[in-house]
Amino acid sequence: MRHSMPIIALLITAIGVQAAPLNDLYFGLDNMRGFAEVYRWFLADGRVLKGLPTSGLTPADFEKACAASPANCGTYTLSGNNLVIKLRDGSTENYTYKPLNGGMQLNYLIFTPVTKYPAGTRLNGTWDRPFSSTIASASAVTDIVVPRFITFKPDGTYSEKTVAGVDTQTAHGGVTGSQQTDVTGSYSIQANVLTLVKNGKSERHMIFPVAGDNLNIDGQVFHRQK
Repeated sequence: MRHSMPIIALLITAIGVQAAPLNDLYFGLDNMRGFAEVYRWFLADGRVLKGLPTSGLTPADFEKACAASPANCGTYTLSGNNLVIKLRDGSTENYTYKPLNGGMQLNYLIFTPVTKYPAGTRLNGTWDRPFSSTIASASAVTDIVVPRFITFKPDGTYSEKTVAGVDTQTAHGGVTGSQQTDVTGSYSIQANVLTLVKNGKSERHMIFPVAGDNLNIDGQVFHRQK
């Protein structure tokens, strides 16, 4: 009997211990793909989404995201340092799991839980996101610039400005044009859901803070203006 406890401990170690379920939205950067942003949403009931939900973090939001991209949805099991994801398209992904500084490491990917805002959070400032693209053909080169600016005020109102500029150059000359769109309304933030109300209609977006007092809205980083 004196040897029974060590033997039991060895058996438990050998077969692996079922870990506590994951239950959070995680964010990471894939340094093997140019530091592309990657997201994993794990639910305590064993479901997982590879990507960022667009409307919230409820079970209904999960199924809404899965309806749009079923191949990125599935179930997971976590046993010891082994994480297995079985996706709805029939494929299986295996990862080595390691808790890390409040987050986790899956193979070479390091994930951090997304910070949640307390209910009633108010922002104060202006954030912008640049965008530019060049389209070249045999007869013309077109440069497109579409920066977005969004301002949140402590009184619960916001304004958004989008400026679209187009410059086309051909062998016969160039054409330049621009158009500005302005929108105003009210906003509210709870956890990671940003609700915008404009023109009597409500929109739900995902939001969380990122380093440098910047914002991630629907997977796009907006930089705070100084």
